[in-house]
Amino acid sequence: MSTMQPLSRQDLQKLAPSVLATNAHHRVTARYQFISTLDLIEGLEGEGWFPVKASESRARLEDRYGFVKHLLRFRRFDERLPLVGDSWPEIVLVNSHDGSSTYQLHAGLFRLVCSNGMVIASAAMGQIRRRHTGDALREVIEGTYEIVEELPTIAGQVDRFQQIELKPAEQTAFAEAALSLRWEPEHVPVTPSQLLAARRPEDDNPTLWTTYQRVQENLLKGGQRGARRAGRRATTRPIKSVDGSVKLNQALWLLTERMAELKAA
Repeated sequence: MSTMQPLSRQDLQKLAPSVLATNAHHRVTARYQFISTLDLIEGLEGEGWFPVKASESRARLEDRYGFVKHLLRFRRFDERLPLVGDSWPEIVLVNSHDGSSTYQLHAGLFRLVCSNGMVIASAAMGQIRRRHTGDALREVIEGTYEIVEELPTIAGQVDRFQQIELKPAEQTAFAEAALSLRWEPEHVPVTPSQLLAARRPEDDNPTLWTTYQRVQENLLKGGQRGARRAGRRATTRPIKSVDGSVKLNQALWLLTERMAELKAA
């Protein structure tokens, strides 16, 4: 769920109960330090960042419910941050309370035209990935400032992607590479052309930015009809897991950077 208004605590409880856990899962080791996601939310809200989307992984064991890995996207509403291309800058926070992950902070973008969220992966971007030790709240708040300082760099990359035009064969090569990020070659259910299909008229142009957007949205949101091995019909599923969404988003961003470098060579 994504919204143009901050999520309330009731919204968070409904969407991702693990966000509001007040203690760690009882099976974590004695060395594990509980880092309250709610405390991190309150700290970020104090800096002007408010949660606008929340999701959590499925609890594979019943006793893990309320402690699993969760993802939050934060946005400012005071207009202090400019748009990055056609997207709002966001902060993406990942945490868990069962020892299944470190806490992580990433730069993100939310594209207005398609209500689509991205996670940025680049050596130049501020990211935090820490075990459950130390002063997490201070590190997360400092991390938001690092990411904000990198926004001009991110904006520059988006502008570069918007200026690069891809030939049909280059778009196909991009889509083929993207398919391999999600499926093994023998299990790919859709074609590169399906991945390149525009869901709205404004995305039907050959720039690297819109090629990336079409591919990213079709991979993440699914809903495309295809066929598995032996000719069985299949419809691609949306990616709902926290790990799957973050990893695929980051891999697609890196793929887009590599394509830009190849075009500049």
